[in-house]
Amino acid sequence: MASNIIMLIVVFVLILVGIAGTLIPLLPGIPLIFISIAAYGWYEGFQQITPKYLVILGAITVLSVIIDYLSTALGAKYAGSSKKGVWGAFIGTFVGAIFFPPLGILIGPWLGAFIGEYIELQDVGAAVKTGFGTVLGLFSGMVFNLILALIMLISFIIVII
Repeated sequence: MASNIIMLIVVFVLILVGIAGTLIPLLPGIPLIFISIAAYGWYEGFQQITPKYLVILGAITVLSVIIDYLSTALGAKYAGSSKKGVWGAFIGTFVGAIFFPPLGILIGPWLGAFIGEYIELQDVGAAVKTGFGTVLGLFSGMVFNLILALIMLISFIIVII
């Protein structure tokens, strides 16, 4: 009984880290949640956490990875960003998160997109516009993945109760 409680606590902590990972770059958000739930399923013999449930969570995990990529790319495309702007946003996200947390998570992607676009276009106004579009796409993807992560948490709670 005590080992079950300890295992559940470990899984919930990992799920919470995964939820944080939907907002903090470098943490593997949704994949961490999936792995944690799958590990709990293995631990308990796949009685509560069924293979069918894991397939559904696996599909959600794949969807989240696709959304991560597409949201930034679509936000950048909507704002007319070049590849340099998109790459700048990705690089800025990581640099901001590592060297200037927590404010860097907000400023890094925009600054990276701005720098990438300015290098490409040599136009401050266009770089500002595409920087905002790229970051809007990035953050909309984060919000969507946060919602998916919360759905996974709630579904896990429902399944184990």
